[in-house]
Amino acid sequence: MSTPSASSAPIIVGIQDPDTEGALLDYAGRLAASSGHPLRLVHVFQANVLLGDPILGLPGAMQPRSMIIDDSAVGRLAEQRLYEAKARAREVVDGAVEVTGELLRGHAAHVLIKESEQAHRVVIQRRRLSRVRRVFTGSVSSRVAGHAHCPVTVVPEDWSAAGRTGVVVGVGGDKTDDQVLGHALEEASRLNEPVTVLHGLDLMALEGELADHATTHDWTIRGEGYVDELIQRAREQAPEAARPPLVGRVLAEAPADALVEAADTAALVVVGRAAHLNAFPHLGGVTRALLREAACPVEVLPLPA
Repeated sequence: MSTPSASSAPIIVGIQDPDTEGALLDYAGRLAASSGHPLRLVHVFQANVLLGDPILGLPGAMQPRSMIIDDSAVGRLAEQRLYEAKARAREVVDGAVEVTGELLRGHAAHVLIKESEQAHRVVIQRRRLSRVRRVFTGSVSSRVAGHAHCPVTVVPEDWSAAGRTGVVVGVGGDKTDDQVLGHALEEASRLNEPVTVLHGLDLMALEGELADHATTHDWTIRGEGYVDELIQRAREQAPEAARPPLVGRVLAEAPADALVEAADTAALVVVGRAAHLNAFPHLGGVTRALLREAACPVEVLPLPA
């Protein structure tokens, strides 16, 4: 199997209903136009299977015939939705890049993970789901973000770029932070936005008990020193043309809370996904909270072991 060149690798967009995915198509179209990557819309024909999970190798069971909607009717609806989505995306890119689309059959998360193998990015929308529905249906965005072979951007259903500014990158004090920050700088250069390096200190987790003022001060000073060194390395390594304004913030609060709050005004939040056994996703509590609650697009970067 040939691998696309960096410039020709497509941005994959998982669509379901263009009537409710305006934010998704607007974001993906702008991303494609500004990055120069072609846009490939994928509408997944959901398989008539109950409980199965192809990611974990569980085959599941076929639905009773009485529960299966006629494939020809579903196919016509899917084709119409794909046509409408392509038209909307072409308006956004305004001729800057090619826009294509394809109907594929299977489990949505599994298909998009497979598509990610030769993609520049996967972009999907986070739907409004109740907690009960998430328990029984799962989250396609979380599954894809947990297993994809390329960065995944999850766009909230009601997202709008109006009034938003800055790229926020979450760092946790480990060896992958340099790579995550480098990627965030590239995104910020593309968007012409400043970067904030945000390091939240979960002091109760660090100390095992409620931290007093002295402990908070000590850990904050350490965190600020770490973030300053991280920023200095990033400035030295980044090309001259990819050095947007860069500042650090260290907050004595849980990382998830700090990042979700920052997402209220940010244009984009970037976090890393740790290497893990392929059988199980390992997004971590911070990334899961962002994918569930952030008010702006969240980009999850897969990281090597």
